[in-house]
Amino acid sequence: MANKVARIPDLVDWSTGEVRLMSAKCNSCGTYFFPREHYQHRPGCSREGVENVLLPVKGKLASYTIQYYPCPPPFKTEKKITPYGIGLVEFEQEKIQVAGIITDTDLDSLEIGMEMETTTLTMFTNDEKQQVVTWAFAAVK
Repeated sequence: MANKVARIPDLVDWSTGEVRLMSAKCNSCGTYFFPREHYQHRPGCSREGVENVLLPVKGKLASYTIQYYPCPPPFKTEKKITPYGIGLVEFEQEKIQVAGIITDTDLDSLEIGMEMETTTLTMFTNDEKQQVVTWAFAAVK
């Protein structure tokens, strides 16, 4: 991952070799939220004691759809990715669901409840010859 850079900073951590989403937890109400800058997570909560946390690598597919048209701007990729899946992955213990592109997975094999893992999707190569990536999900093999 040395030659990769996140498209949007502070959303994905791969410093340990695993890809994990950078989330936060409110210790006042126990709510996890993503992205972690989204502090308006629950009406009436005092929002005290918000701490940064990393979500687990694996979750379960809660819902999905398959898109047959290109991602709209400002999303950009160097290679064609259509058709592609959009999945809602649930991290059960944290009680949070996160949407993301499904990559490296046979779209015909998708099933609600299947185990997914957080990964990255290379969008394009920047002028510094770095791969610009975003988070994605893939079926656990």
